Amino acid sequence: MRTGQEYLESLRDGRKVYVGGELIDDITNHPKTKGYARAIADYYDLHLDPAHQDITTFIDDNGERQSMHWFMPRSKEDTVRRRNYLDFLFRHFKGGIFTRPPAGMNVVMFTQVDDQEPWAENSRFENGHRDLSGNIQRQWEEVTFKDLAISPMFVDIQYDRGRDDALAETPMLSITEENDEGIVVRGWKAIGTSIPFVNNLLIGTFWRPGQTPEQTVYAMVPLATPGVTVVARESRAEPDADPYDRPLASIGDELDGMVYFDDVFIPWEQVQHVRDPDHAKWYPQRQFDWVHLDTQIRQTVHAELMVGLGLLITQSLGTSTNPAVQSKLAELIRFRETCRAFMIAAEETGHHSPGGLYKPNDVFFNFGRAYYLEHQHEMVNTLIDFCGRSVVIQPTKRELDDPYIGPKLEEALRGSDISARDRIKIFRQISERFLTEWGARHEMFEKFNGTPLYLINLLTMQRGEYQADGPLTQLARDILEFGDTAELGLRRKEDEKVSSSVRLQPKDVVGQNVDNRQASEDKEPVKA
Repeated sequence: MRTGQEYLESLRDGRKVYVGGELIDDITNHPKTKGYARAIADYYDLHLDPAHQDITTFIDDNGERQSMHWFMPRSKEDTVRRRNYLDFLFRHFKGGIFTRPPAGMNVVMFTQVDDQEPWAENSRFENGHRDLSGNIQRQWEEVTFKDLAISPMFVDIQYDRGRDDALAETPMLSITEENDEGIVVRGWKAIGTSIPFVNNLLIGTFWRPGQTPEQTVYAMVPLATPGVTVVARESRAEPDADPYDRPLASIGDELDGMVYFDDVFIPWEQVQHVRDPDHAKWYPQRQFDWVHLDTQIRQTVHAELMVGLGLLITQSLGTSTNPAVQSKLAELIRFRETCRAFMIAAEETGHHSPGGLYKPNDVFFNFGRAYYLEHQHEMVNTLIDFCGRSVVIQPTKRELDDPYIGPKLEEALRGSDISARDRIKIFRQISERFLTEWGARHEMFEKFNGTPLYLINLLTMQRGEYQADGPLTQLARDILEFGDTAELGLRRKEDEKVSSSVRLQPKDVVGQNVDNRQASEDKEPVKA
């Protein structure tokens, strides 16, 4: 495990990073970036604190103590342990204000490490054969041994979706050369979170119609590689603000951004997969299942924070016993408890993956994420309603400290059994999280991170048990006396229409989905 100082030193490697149009020489000391860099340094030191080692570390198979962000769960108990660890982290980061600490990004490699063979086996090469087997394992051993921070970059830039051939013309990351030493790539990857602050980029792709073999590449690329340029959005950090006035922006901003690869050379040992768009249809979404599970845990913590803020603000205003307010508080509490129920259900109904990992049921944690997205705005509006105009009209700390106006403000704004300063602190927290540019970025992130709401629903409906001939229709078919669905002649028609049906996936992918096992009990086991 490395220290926070070692992490900061690793960022001073000559990386090329633009933030809001400014080229940053040293992201560990620049006002726009130093806050988040130091927050992650604190994250690494947190894992070294003996007071927390039972929850933040584990002993690996070699008898070495490792950070829990590398812990791969192999039982339901392991999954609960990992959930408790993530819960601890999100509480440490003020209720999940930083959405992608290293623990939230390292997990993208879990699916690859768990089932490595298809990545090399399904690769396609321009000239002859290349042996990529073992690359993923070697990369995993390197990042875990060095305790590196990695960030996935799979999303491509937007293109003209009105034309079938537009994707091939778009300057997305593509292979421009292949030789005995490796590949050369050029082009853009569109979205990555906290990318200025990581050591390596894990590049990949989500399949799109019209994707070319050259645009299909998965590899581990150090951020300081020549030709790699990060273009991050404008920072919303306010490092010089008083923490009382800006309790979150004063800590930092994790930053999202794009990356341009200008004829970047990637040695074969860093490559995981190339040139097979069909492979990209089935595997990358499973990589992000683990990220989405972490998202559900973070959202549950955030829902709890919203409940706490609601209870505190209504108590301070003396409105908590009002029947209408109590009804709204009950809705906030139900929101949190429902998010928590989805998370627990996912753990209880999980399954073992091909490599022996215990994977929580993605139906439940994806429906849990969907539930959060559907109701988050309503819950935020409830909090703002509790506050009234005071959520935007609050004196600053400087005004409260003023010898003339300060005492008058203190007298006017004190609450029910709470001082004016403490009551304003609640207002400030709600305002910062939900009504500032800093907070708006988090709302956007929750809406689009991983998969937007409509795609969560779409991917769910492509699962085998939710097809018309799946196990979920068994009761209805029995009542209707339909018997076997073959009698209805539906299966062939549905398979022809739903090109991304689970049943059309490669056998090794089908084997990863536990929900297909019931329908396949009488069939020969598939290779996974």
